[in-house]
Amino acid sequence: MAERRATRQLKAREKARARTAERRQREQQLEDLATAWFEAEDEIADKESAADEKIRKYTEKVRGEVERETGKLREQMTDVVGKMLALTGVRSVAERLGVAEAVVREIKATLDGAASTPSDPGSPSPTAPTVAPPPSPSVPSPSPVPTDETSAAAEGSAVLSG
Repeated sequence: MAERRATRQLKAREKARARTAERRQREQQLEDLATAWFEAEDEIADKESAADEKIRKYTEKVRGEVERETGKLREQMTDVVGKMLALTGVRSVAERLGVAEAVVREIKATLDGAASTPSDPGSPSPTAPTVAPPPSPSVPSPSPVPTDETSAAAEGSAVLSG
């Protein structure tokens, strides 16, 4: 009978060890899978961070290019307004361009200020061409494309005055 009992105990231990080994193996698999998850999650975060940095740098580059290009265009617009003001008054220019008179007055003041201050202190000519800074952000930039209503009103006023 002792042999039977020893044999049963031996079989029970083998069975317990087998189940424990299965659980350990399953736990190891679960741990390995969780590790793979966290590694992928970290890699995604790194790639997103790198992408955000690339986007930031590209955005800065493009904004700089646009700022340079629009600066040149704003200079052209200022020159156009100056030439228009040489031919007609502030109100007429504002109507023709479809912008507020305040915008035209600000550009005129900028041009007047630039004309009275020579760009080179040693320059004998106070009328040397200078570049006016773009209008301040508080005043909307003049639109280079007039609306149909403004064009019609400007044409009507041009016909009346001409």
